[in-house]
Amino acid sequence: MAFKTAVIGCGRTANELHGPVLERHPEFEVTAICDINMEALEKYSQRFPDAKKYTDYHTMLNSDEFDFAIILTYSYTHTAIALDFLNAGKNVLITKPWAITTDEADAIIAAAEKNKAIVMPFVPCHDGVDVVKLKELIAAGTIGDVFRVYRAQMTFGKRSDWQTLKAYAGGYLNNWGPHIVEQVMHLVEEPIKSVYAQKRQIINPGDADDMFCSTLITESGIICQVDHNIISDYLPNWVVQGSKGTIYVKGNEMEIHQISYPESNDPNVYRSVTHTEKTHITLEGKIFGDHYAIYSMIAETLGGAPYVVSLDYARHLTEIMQSIHKSADENVLVTL
Repeated sequence: MAFKTAVIGCGRTANELHGPVLERHPEFEVTAICDINMEALEKYSQRFPDAKKYTDYHTMLNSDEFDFAIILTYSYTHTAIALDFLNAGKNVLITKPWAITTDEADAIIAAAEKNKAIVMPFVPCHDGVDVVKLKELIAAGTIGDVFRVYRAQMTFGKRSDWQTLKAYAGGYLNNWGPHIVEQVMHLVEEPIKSVYAQKRQIINPGDADDMFCSTLITESGIICQVDHNIISDYLPNWVVQGSKGTIYVKGNEMEIHQISYPESNDPNVYRSVTHTEKTHITLEGKIFGDHYAIYSMIAETLGGAPYVVSLDYARHLTEIMQSIHKSADENVLVTL
């Protein structure tokens, strides 16, 4: 039997990312939809004509039409809406950022525990094909001990919507940070202990950041640089540096450089000769996650299986994001 599902927020994300999956996934039945914008609500109802329409989510909290709510609203509203649904005993999926601060994250976790409800922060890039392959290569010792990870997204594309406004918790750190910071967390598999960052507003209107650059140091000292930058789309999206080589990723294209050294070192030579063996791989799959597969995993979680990330892990992501904001806003090094 399919899970009866409500979609809260019927805008671009609902239409372009979630709707196409929910329309064809047999384990979900959209029975209720909600948006304060009547035009958006009517447009989404064309996808799900049998779903009951609401313009105020408060009026649907006690409905028995659904037991699972997908929250796809403006970022600044996520916590309040999630808390209301959790306190009504509904399971929830929260799009990124699932919480803006650790206080919000703690409140969501507490509400889920109190009401014995399931809460799932949406982390679609967690098992992107690039991350999965990088983890495989690192585990195999392909490039030795990893000491630095660089992850970046780049664009000159402008936005003019609510994502450019601080009042709505807009900005590229809140928009892209949960994806690319989380991917680096997943890759290094250890807590972040210090953060230094900068943010700027370069080309977008409004008052929110459209670029950020951050340096995150892990518990063991791995240097992680995570950026969203206003730059032509030319540089790699990943550079993973190890003691025996480097891995470069650009989109779905990966190049592995494995370095070998001479058997003995000559102290009279300025720098030893090295040999580089290069391997090129075209990654099969989606670098930003397979949404159909993600929803299959969500269905398993609703059925009792563990979610792909723990709430402690998700809270640490929020802590890192909060620290990037603090470091950039106050120009300080933040210790976690």
